[in-house]
Amino acid sequence: MRTTLTVLITATIMPCTASALAQYASDPTTPLAIASSAGDDVQPKIAAAPNGGQYISYFSGVGYDIYLDLRSVSGNSAWGAPLLIEDRAFSSTTDYAMVSDASGNAYVVYNATDPANGTGALVKMVSVAPGGSIRWSTVLYTSTLGATSLGNGRAAVASDGFVWGAYAIGFDSSIARVNPDSGAVATSIFLNENSTTKQMCSGLQASTDGGVILSTIRYTTFTSPKTLRARRINSDGSYGWGGAFGTPVFSTGSVQTGNFPDFISDGQGGAYFPWYSTSPLNCRVQRIDAAGTVLFGADGTPVSPNTSGTVGGVTTTLNRTNPSAVVGGDGRLYMFYRAYTGSISGYVWYGIGAQCFDASGSRQWTDAGVMVEDYISSQAGVYDRGIGAACLFGTSAGCSYTNSSSATNAVAKACRMDANGAVTWSTTLASNSGIKYRFGASRMSGATAFAWQGAAGGSSDIYAGRVNDQGTIGNPPLQGDFDGNGLVDGSDLGILIGAWGPCAGCPADLDADGFVEGSDLGLMLGNWTF
Repeated sequence: MRTTLTVLITATIMPCTASALAQYASDPTTPLAIASSAGDDVQPKIAAAPNGGQYISYFSGVGYDIYLDLRSVSGNSAWGAPLLIEDRAFSSTTDYAMVSDASGNAYVVYNATDPANGTGALVKMVSVAPGGSIRWSTVLYTSTLGATSLGNGRAAVASDGFVWGAYAIGFDSSIARVNPDSGAVATSIFLNENSTTKQMCSGLQASTDGGVILSTIRYTTFTSPKTLRARRINSDGSYGWGGAFGTPVFSTGSVQTGNFPDFISDGQGGAYFPWYSTSPLNCRVQRIDAAGTVLFGADGTPVSPNTSGTVGGVTTTLNRTNPSAVVGGDGRLYMFYRAYTGSISGYVWYGIGAQCFDASGSRQWTDAGVMVEDYISSQAGVYDRGIGAACLFGTSAGCSYTNSSSATNAVAKACRMDANGAVTWSTTLASNSGIKYRFGASRMSGATAFAWQGAAGGSSDIYAGRVNDQGTIGNPPLQGDFDGNGLVDGSDLGILIGAWGPCAGCPADLDADGFVEGSDLGLMLGNWTF
């Protein structure tokens, strides 16, 4: 028998800051601002946090201090304000790393000044608990070089839970293995091949049995070819396959000077290494399995062997750069890249390309690949196009990318591909004024979150957005948010109570059984906004 409802509610209204109420935007003209200080906010990193949330780190302020923020699944600030990791006093930045583990803890690896030596520097790792407190801080490496001589920070959580941090130290590399509970350094290695041949940290990923894979850029002089190498480091700090000098990933030709490509796990203890070469400018990929066997040939395989083709009715050079890769739910590798031509009647044509590889390295979308965005002339209003970050939408591959109308303005988009290379949807992620770059992506249930750096002619800010697997942006409607303000609160409860009883087809009938009753109240309270 259906019953009437008698409710006694005592409500305490707590003040909310704008930050606490900020959520992922459904309007691309107003993306969620993570950091918007008077100075530069730069170099965001994003990683999964508990309960579908996302950690976002960045540099901010006149000394490029490092901050960590935690955003809930809807984009709200979980801590009320970002956590200051370290107050620094730098006039420039180098790359750093931020990752999270299965327990929900975050780890930030970065460079800092050595207080005991004003001309020296430290590589540090700091761990932060989901509640917003610093668990520990430890020094991974002490250098006599200046702090800006330390760069390309990388981090990985190994299969045994230990956390590894790596950095380029001048033109060499260091890597350390850290106990995640205490911060104690269990292993520390300095990689210095010899006085003339240098290997600089480029990428780091977990392998099997607590080990990791470290990639490096290897060269002898500034103008010499920059090749790519990799080696396994076991959990006890010993070298596995590749040894100290590394297994060649790419040795004929050169990686672009100043480019230090990261790589991704193949999900089986090995790795996929995407990069682009010079002369010609073309994207390539190599795979090395868990045993150290090179699978895609001596120098990997290109996304396309075609270095020239017909665009706009003219035969021209085809350039492909800035690859970003992801392993799809079908186990195949998907790569996205910036595509552009040589000059055609004084203009360059720009596109966004994609290619798929099977486990053997065979191209799946013809030798030419496919175009996510077809070539268009800069004469037609496209100043440039750029790759953001490859990602998954459900089990399907996709990416974020930008269409720039000028050197100071770009629109960020996201797309999802099917297994045959067709774009199933493309959506506008952010169309606010300014350029957009340095994208990161992190998976959450039913969606992918992106963080990026943007600037509209002045200082840079940090933004974030959510793209749902169906191609919509922002948060899906909350069950019980009847007034559409993004919260489930007292006003929604009043609407539900007002509709109590038989109410076929009304919004408050959340379980669609023709009645507004206790089961609907339970669904609404499950999404209550605190």
